[in-house]
Amino acid sequence: MPSHAVVTGGASGIGAATCAALLDAGWAVTSLDLRPSADGRARSAVADVTDAAGLADAIADAAAEGRGIQALVCAAGVSGSALGDGPVDTVSAAAFDAVVGVNLRGAFLTVGAAWPHLAAAGGAAVVTVSSVLGLTGGGGPFRSHAYITAKGGLLSFTKALAAYGRPAGVRANCVAPGVVRTPFAQRVSDDPALLAYVTAKQPLTGGPIDPGDIGGLIAFLVGPDSRAITGQTIAADGAGGSTPKDGANDVAPDPGHP
Repeated sequence: MPSHAVVTGGASGIGAATCAALLDAGWAVTSLDLRPSADGRARSAVADVTDAAGLADAIADAAAEGRGIQALVCAAGVSGSALGDGPVDTVSAAAFDAVVGVNLRGAFLTVGAAWPHLAAAGGAAVVTVSSVLGLTGGGGPFRSHAYITAKGGLLSFTKALAAYGRPAGVRANCVAPGVVRTPFAQRVSDDPALLAYVTAKQPLTGGPIDPGDIGGLIAFLVGPDSRAITGQTIAADGAGGSTPKDGANDVAPDPGHP
């Protein structure tokens, strides 16, 4: 039986690209999402990462019939701007709770439900999907403070998992992408000024990153070639974190507070 990975948010974007990369590498994959996966090679489990009881049932079912869980990828997420996120002095408590509920609490609940299966697997791996904004704190047009808080929280959560998982051989790493070409970030392509900003800030990719680049990185991090790597956050941002900080690439902030 092939090694089995569970990918939350597997029906679209980075999650779907991760499912494809893992399937291509010979893994069996369960996509756990609000919608079924469009990839007929993957097993689909419809679940909400904010529903603790339903999530626990979905994880148990995914691991049943001898499948177990050898890898867990927490890629489920939601756009802050879609829920009314913005600067700290404008965002509501309800919007903060909604954004953090999916992006941070959802990962926490998912790992908690899957942990017994991961610990029993021997050599299992967890990858959380943060954002380069969790590393940099944002700036320019990116001022979704609840989203940045949630994605920053994933960095510390992943380090805690790496320390906790060491005795059982469970590795945990985090990927922090820049702007990726997904439905999640469609507003970037729709806004010429924002697209120009991202293109300048991500010179290695000349704009939004292909989701397959992130999926391939995640597949590496759960695979045997990364067996010596744990507790790390890897920025995959097209050099966005290493471009000059002198404001030369800045554009006028988006009044919609993305």
